[in-house]
This record gives sequence, structure tokens and C-alpha cells, in this order.
Amino acid sequence: MESVALAHHASMWAKQITRVTRDEVDAVALDAFEPVREVMELADTWWRGGDSVVAIYTGEAERLSAPACRTALIYSGLDEWGLYGGVMDGDRQRGL
Repeated sequence: MESVALAHHASMWAKQITRVTRDEVDAVALDAFEPVREVMELADTWWRGGDSVVAIYTGEAERLSAPACRTALIYSGLDEWGLYGGVMDGDRQRGL
């Protein structure tokens, strides 16, 4: 449920949404991103960094042995509200 809420929030505030599929998903650079703990799932992973959040959907592709279903959505151009929606983890609240 949390990933659906995050997808909706990110889509409302992003200035650009980029869809990447198939083998191109492996090329999405996540070095400067951190995992979004609120939405850690088995079927998808979310990453947050800079002015973007990235959703990587691989569960369906793995379960159905259908690599063509692998998808990443990159929501970019987000401000602080777009990135966090007013919810911050303990480290951000403490300014760390």
C-alpha cells in the first residue's frame, strides 16, 4: 500500500517521469541514492536521492520469467515536499 501512495505522490509532484524497461533497468545509476525504507517490498524497490525518486519493479518479471516486464520509473525534479511528503526518518529530523 505504501508504494502505491508513494507512486501517486511522486507522480503529482515530479516535473518529469522517465520510464525505463528491460535490460535498460540495469543501467539506472543508484550510487547517489538511498533505499526508501517505508516501501521496502519483495516485488519492487524504491530509491531516493537529490531531486528524484526511482521505483524499480522486478517482482512480476521474476515470478513470470518475463524479463521484458522489468520496469523502472524515475520521478525527477522533486523538491523537499515531493521527495519526502512531510515524512522524514529519524536522521533527517535530527539534521544528520
